[in-house]
Amino acid sequence: MARTTVNIDEEALERAREALGTEGTSDTVNEALRDASRRKVLADFDVVRDIDGTPREVEEGRRSRFSLDG
Repeated sequence: MARTTVNIDEEALERAREALGTEGTSDTVNEALRDASRRKVLADFDVVRDIDGTPREVEEGRRSRFSLDG
């Protein structure tokens, strides 16, 4: 894991900590980053392409998206 220095809005960090149920700055920031990635995957999900499409369409849809595992 990379170590870096960033300026963080402390009020936003506290709200994120409460919303995510995390403890500590690193845990909160990392979980927020994973959550943003999951939201992108879900926003790009297309039921017709990703579930009801042909096998080729489903495979192409999978390759075009981020992994849910981060």
